[in-house]
Amino acid sequence: MALLAAVLGASLTSLLWRPDPQAVATWWPAAGFAVALLALSRRSSWPLLLLAVGACTGVSSLVAGRAVPISLLMGAATALEALVAATVLTHLGRGAGRLRLQAPEGYAGVLAAACAAALTIGLGTALATALVGEPAWASARTVAPSHLAATLVIVPLLLMPVRLRVPAGQRVEALAQGTLFVLAVVAVFWPSWPLSLSFLPLPVLVWAALRLTPYLAALQVGALAVVATASTTLGAGPFAGRDGLLDPLQAGASVQGYLVCAALLAVPTALASAQRAELTRRLAAERELSATTLDTTSAIIVVSDAGGTILQCNATLTRLAGFTPEDVLGLRFWECPLVPPERAETVRRIFADPDGSGVPEFREADVLTASGERLRVVWSNNVVRDAAGQVVRVVCTATDVTSERSTSGLVRHLLEAPVATALVALDDLGRVVLLNHGAEALLGRSEADLVSRPVSTVVTSGHPHAFISGTPVCPGADGPAPGELGPLEPSHCPARVPETHDWTWRHADGTELVVSTTISVVTNVVGRVTGYLCVGRDVTEQRRSQEMLVAALQKERHVVDRLRRLDAAKNDFVSTVSHELRTPTTSIVGYTEMLREGAAGPVSPGQEVMLDAIARNGERLISVASDLLTLAGLESGDSASWTRVPVDLVQVVEHAREAIHPLLADRDLDVDVEVSWGEVLVSGDAAHLDRVAMNLLSNAVKFTPDGGRVRCRLHRDEGTAVLEVSDTGIGIPLDEQDELFTKFFRSSTAQERAIQGTGLGLSIIHSIVRAHGGDVGVRSAHLEGTTFTVRLPLAAAPAAVAAPVAAAPAVAPAAGLSAG
Repeated sequence: MALLAAVLGASLTSLLWRPDPQAVATWWPAAGFAVALLALSRRSSWPLLLLAVGACTGVSSLVAGRAVPISLLMGAATALEALVAATVLTHLGRGAGRLRLQAPEGYAGVLAAACAAALTIGLGTALATALVGEPAWASARTVAPSHLAATLVIVPLLLMPVRLRVPAGQRVEALAQGTLFVLAVVAVFWPSWPLSLSFLPLPVLVWAALRLTPYLAALQVGALAVVATASTTLGAGPFAGRDGLLDPLQAGASVQGYLVCAALLAVPTALASAQRAELTRRLAAERELSATTLDTTSAIIVVSDAGGTILQCNATLTRLAGFTPEDVLGLRFWECPLVPPERAETVRRIFADPDGSGVPEFREADVLTASGERLRVVWSNNVVRDAAGQVVRVVCTATDVTSERSTSGLVRHLLEAPVATALVALDDLGRVVLLNHGAEALLGRSEADLVSRPVSTVVTSGHPHAFISGTPVCPGADGPAPGELGPLEPSHCPARVPETHDWTWRHADGTELVVSTTISVVTNVVGRVTGYLCVGRDVTEQRRSQEMLVAALQKERHVVDRLRRLDAAKNDFVSTVSHELRTPTTSIVGYTEMLREGAAGPVSPGQEVMLDAIARNGERLISVASDLLTLAGLESGDSASWTRVPVDLVQVVEHAREAIHPLLADRDLDVDVEVSWGEVLVSGDAAHLDRVAMNLLSNAVKFTPDGGRVRCRLHRDEGTAVLEVSDTGIGIPLDEQDELFTKFFRSSTAQERAIQGTGLGLSIIHSIVRAHGGDVGVRSAHLEGTTFTVRLPLAAAPAAVAAPVAAAPAVAPAAGLSAG
């Protein structure tokens, strides 16, 4: 209401202050208020608002002394201008949520809307003045720039978030800028000042745009517009048209052009500056967060380029190793004091490949501290690539594991823990060194019984040495003792990654167990193999169960294949029987109609009753056969042969509404159909989609007692066409809704009330909708009504749209239908 009052007040003010009582107004701020009024309102309220805008303009013209014809024509032109501009603005500027102007991209919509408004009002004014015999060009050239300026000045003020407060550090600057702006405006528009000073406010506006909030910049543009227009109208300022150089209308057009330039200079600049400031603030916050995260982590983080030159490190490097960033930045990774001399060549080879293929994902190694001590760390390396796949950064993270590697007490604690996993440690000769409680329980022997015995005592299939070299033994200097492994030198048996295999372990009572065994090599700090670690888990029962499961799955697969074949045979049988049943039933119905029409002689009343029963049940048989044939075709993949064309669901719904009229005879139902404005296009088969709408509406009518209500609503929702059919009928019990779309299903409520039906309609609906890439939902409860929701993907607007099965009447935005 406030914006509508502003439209009326601005219209009256502009007309009463115009320089020539017989001419048009030189500025029309009501245009900006009208566009913002529509843009900020729901589209459903636009018709009433447009009437109000036109009425305000017409009434203002009449009050200002204009003739009735020109007042009415200008009112219509102003309403049309607001409609066109608001449509452009909401189409280009509205994202998710309410229309707001907060970025330069949004101002493009304001500019497009202002240009559309100026063009529309210019043409409308020219036409209106020409119809009443006034000069068209003179009016149009004055009105168009005035409406363009009004839209560019006022609309941003109404669409921007109101932010008048400036940071405390900028308040002195804001005061100085505001003072200078006032002085510049007064200097320019003071009576008798020359035109050459008209540029003075523009740099001050740019100052506000770059340093203050966008709203303050737009507010100053609005103030400049008011002062410039008022002073020019009163004959003051550089645009006043003194000395006969410009008439009042030309002067008004000139000042509006000046305001357009000021708005285009200040407002987009302010929005871009605010956006840049916000992005800069976010980037600074993210950088600060990243730096804080890097400095507070317990691991050393070193970032280098693809060639290994160190570019960045965190504070943990100083805490753990004692090196400052100045000690390592700019050095090659292998040259920095963190890397021991003996590993320098290895690290250099890591960075030798420009594609980063030589950078290992994980590696454990020693590093040096500033005091000369060594730390054992685990390096975790990540290669960062650009969009072209080139290496731009290598991020190396070192975690200190010195304490973990040097603390043997933790290992002993682990071995003594009551866990089910068996841990068996072997020396380099393959003899048992130690085992945990889990291994003792698994083997039925104590640690004392097994220590120093060869691993073959407990492992009867598989061998630890096969993991290392792939040979039965790895001979030592004198050869291994029977059942033992020879010494394993790295040069003879290169280390491999841990592997897991199912080995057979022997229990103390002779029972053989299937144990999932993972074996890994144990080396010392210099890389020499010192033994093996076997981690085992008894999977005897699990493997037996897996074998049984595999056998059961194979049997189940055979059963499923057989059931699939049986289902296909059943569908073929149903299709054949339905086809064969429909042909003679159609003949029966046809001959029944002939008998009722007297083809075989007069029909008595008693015979008429019997013929009606034959015809009615014949039609039911034909319907059942048709449903079965349709369902069989859908289940057999017949939808692939459909002719998919754009179908307007509005016409489909209207056709279904007309088709259910016979069902409403002698019924007391309130049926309401509401469809969306314009076309609702989906890609599919028109006949099948018509069947979906018919089945849903006819079911709603059938299962709703007299006095109830059936409602059908069609609308769009984010790229989806939504068809909702709801009723206040008998509903569907919750525990039966899982079977709702299966063939021949009928709810217990429908059966108790003896409502006729085959139970195929919803199954057909579900199959058709799924074949069209959509889905069907249901919301219902016993005796509380039912709502079915069909969602189908929208199609692009085509050159031609398929019509439904029968011609449908014209579609209205909302239609009501009552029966009874």
